[in-house]
Amino acid sequence: MEELVCWKIFVELFNTGTVAETAQRLSLESSTVSKKLTKLEKKLGVTLFDRTSRPFLPTPVAVKLFEDAKGIISSRQKISEYLSTSVNVDSQIIRMMVGNSQRNYLPSILSNYLKDNPNSKFNVISPIDLEEFKKRMADIALVSGNLNLPNYVLRSRGRMIFIPVASKSYLEKHGPINSPYELSRHLVFSNLYSSRYSFTVNYFLKKNNTVINVPQNQVIRWSNVEMAKEAVLNGLGISPCLPLFECIDELESGDLQIILDGWHRPSQENYVAIYKDDWCKPYLRNFSEFLANSLATIEGSCEERLKKIISPDLYAEISK
Repeated sequence: MEELVCWKIFVELFNTGTVAETAQRLSLESSTVSKKLTKLEKKLGVTLFDRTSRPFLPTPVAVKLFEDAKGIISSRQKISEYLSTSVNVDSQIIRMMVGNSQRNYLPSILSNYLKDNPNSKFNVISPIDLEEFKKRMADIALVSGNLNLPNYVLRSRGRMIFIPVASKSYLEKHGPINSPYELSRHLVFSNLYSSRYSFTVNYFLKKNNTVINVPQNQVIRWSNVEMAKEAVLNGLGISPCLPLFECIDELESGDLQIILDGWHRPSQENYVAIYKDDWCKPYLRNFSEFLANSLATIEGSCEERLKKIISPDLYAEISK
């Protein structure tokens, strides 16, 4: 598989002439493209591209190898297609990456799927690591927002609405919180960052047509949304953006209440992502469709529940 990736890089770079565009087409880092190309050249004992020119120019050896390289890739694709339709589906394990906020819904979804597909097997990996997913460490991932995944099929699973919340007891003690600029006076719990290792806030809040960056206030950063919610429920602080499906039960019970007077993180589209080469595999495609439809139904149900407990104007604003 690693050698196949090297040949795919060779073919794409032959066509594009640039490392950056090759990396984009293959959903790889530019550094990965360069390293694997160098590894292929060392293994072959030849230089494949003139790196002093812009764009890169293939050497005479590369020109001779080009058609054979395409044949290697084509043959591997045929083998993959054959295996996807001929190998006993019962022997396949579906590897899926999910966020840690899915604990309320995913077990029942998998249970329902197994009723009609009793021989299916799952390896559920959490949290999501997009770079690991691009390296094919999982077959399916639950992703959100605008992502650069040109080699993947993205099936909509509804949208994610974010709710700014505090516990009832916290508001009784500290009073209402109606403006984002008041966040600096409170302990803020959040799990929305550029990566699970980062401490840099990567979201903003909006109301009507006004958008502001989230103030850099005192923050305890969780990579687990469940921990952030638990801290808020215990009255230790507030959260400016819990996913709706994560807090709808507590909103209905009154344990959590909406704050910030309409200021909210904009909603974003949710997807089930699967590599294009895997989309031809019936057992993965069928489950992806089932998963996307199941999650979209849940998201829609949560929105209907939210409409019943807040005003139409607030719903119209917070669901944008």
